[in-house]
Amino acid sequence: MRMTTRLRQLLKEKMVVAPGCFDAFSARLAALAGCDAVHMTGLGVEAVQLGAPDLGLLSMSEVVSQAARMQAAIDIPIIADIDTGFGGVLNVQRTIKEMERAGVGGVHIEDQALPKHCPLLAGRKVVDRDEALDRLKAALDARTDPDFVIVARTDADTISFQELVDRANLYLEAGADLVMPVLMNVEGRSMFSLPPAEQMEWLGKMIAQIDGPVMGMGSGPPRGYVLDDFAKLGFSLVMYAAGPLSAAANAMAAYFASLRETGNECAYFDQNPGLYQDPLQLMRAARLDEYVEVERKYTASLK
Repeated sequence: MRMTTRLRQLLKEKMVVAPGCFDAFSARLAALAGCDAVHMTGLGVEAVQLGAPDLGLLSMSEVVSQAARMQAAIDIPIIADIDTGFGGVLNVQRTIKEMERAGVGGVHIEDQALPKHCPLLAGRKVVDRDEALDRLKAALDARTDPDFVIVARTDADTISFQELVDRANLYLEAGADLVMPVLMNVEGRSMFSLPPAEQMEWLGKMIAQIDGPVMGMGSGPPRGYVLDDFAKLGFSLVMYAAGPLSAAANAMAAYFASLRETGNECAYFDQNPGLYQDPLQLMRAARLDEYVEVERKYTASLK
């Protein structure tokens, strides 16, 4: 089954939870943990590939090649971040075609103006509605697989809450399969400065006014709430853009600090036991058994 078809089936069945993965191995770990889908995080890929912040520095070919490697490593669908589509409408169309060839389940494309910025950073601006619709329609017309999922992200919270909702509905009317409204600012206040209950109220108000399926903006439920609460609000897809990378960064930073302090890695692993401290287990997670079986099949001396 194509990953596009699988993703559409999942979206019909339940709220899909897709952790943010940044390379083939993190995608493998998510699949082994039983996740139904993964999100290829732009923040994570830029950090891992360039050691750079989420400012849209990677080229289209770099992002596509990373997506292809990740999707080849797993049999669950990927939703990939393609920022603004890497240029004008012709670039957008080429990006969609290349992502289809990469085999991913779908992508999300946004209405930010260049230079693009992570929502956590100052400086976000959006293009006008006409340009945003041109970008989206170019993406929709470029797909050859009708199951390829296209999510329209809007950062119009930089204008107002109402503009965010209105654009989300406009993009759904234009044919987007889902919308991803980024709600970082509410009436001049940071969303994350609000009490958790008030955050949930705003998210519920937003979803209630959007006439179609909604994808979360990259963070999970606020403290004190769980994914079931997001499902009850009406989210169709939730992804964690930075959580897995943060977890990996914390673990590696602690390992390096312990190594410097003790002169040995034993102290770190004694304090942090886990399945993957054995290099063989790392390779097994990376499909060692499958590769060994193929090698035996075609190598006479190993039979």
